[in-house]
Amino acid sequence: MNVNLKADKYKLNVVEIGEYGKVYRVKCEAEKALPHIAAGQFAHLKVPGKDLRRPICVYDSDEKYITFIIADVGEGTHAFTSQKAGAEFDAVLPLGNGFPVIPDATNIAILGGGTGCAPLLKLAKDRPGINCTALLGFPNGKAREIYRDDFDEACTRVCYCTDDGSLGYHGYPTELLTEIAPEVLYVCGAPGMMKTAKQYAKTHGVIGFASVEQRMGCGVGACLVCSIKVNRGGREQLLRACADGPVFSLEELVL
Repeated sequence: MNVNLKADKYKLNVVEIGEYGKVYRVKCEAEKALPHIAAGQFAHLKVPGKDLRRPICVYDSDEKYITFIIADVGEGTHAFTSQKAGAEFDAVLPLGNGFPVIPDATNIAILGGGTGCAPLLKLAKDRPGINCTALLGFPNGKAREIYRDDFDEACTRVCYCTDDGSLGYHGYPTELLTEIAPEVLYVCGAPGMMKTAKQYAKTHGVIGFASVEQRMGCGVGACLVCSIKVNRGGREQLLRACADGPVFSLEELVL
């Protein structure tokens, strides 16, 4: 069992919570120094009034602060995002396997849609100087405001794409992949986006990785609730998104 034995429990205090429609930006201060958290890893948050924790990807972090982007989509996330500044809770982190870093890659692209952009920021932020292009898709220009100027400051180039044409490119971010021609592609978003990215990577011989979004129970690989299908070693098999992922190679994901 590939359980992350380095994970620990941390007490966090909410210092800022911003609402952007049904999506929230929650910045917290840790009671003790936080470890390095790789892009794509997640935290298991204790939710008020709920027995099961909720897995939330880490958007940004340093030794003192950690920030989450959380969509209010159910009872658990609603209970969490309803908290105010000053609220305390605990989190188990870091969990899961993050995005692999390809040391000799000089041209990478991060491809995200909506809240799926959140796991991708640290890919650029943790590697200052890397030639990183962000292709980010949203329904409209207002929906990107939750990310402020974070991607603009961390990436070499940012291409905002909107369904209604109110900001940047009018269309899907996957339509710009050929123009960018990355060596390595990192993806998180809707299944359709991942399928298109997988086909692009296969056609152009690009190394690709994707972070999957999956319901989880225990978060450490014991309950098998978050099983996903992959093709590994020439055969289809079920792996755990929490302990074996949530990052997998695009090539092996069965989408």
